[in-house]
Amino acid sequence: MTPSLERLVANREIPEHVPLRPTGDVPVIVRVVWTDGTEEWRPARAVRWTSTHVMVAWRDDERDPRSERHEWLRAGDVARSVSWLVPPERTGR
Repeated sequence: MTPSLERLVANREIPEHVPLRPTGDVPVIVRVVWTDGTEEWRPARAVRWTSTHVMVAWRDDERDPRSERHEWLRAGDVARSVSWLVPPERTGR
């Protein structure tokens, strides 16, 4: 995506104190709210964090390393796992 066509994250929030070095590389699931109001949960990697915020990274196009973006989100918008997803319908026995 070109910068002019890149969607912007509405729920991004930079913490007061930012770690200067990467903290790790942990697989996570993040809640992203786009500026058009669309909300999605997507896989990402936690690369820096504080007690209140997490810098996450993901690629808009998995095949293109240049599409990787980094965003600060509140810790409540980042999870290591989820258990609230609705399971698929089960067929009768």
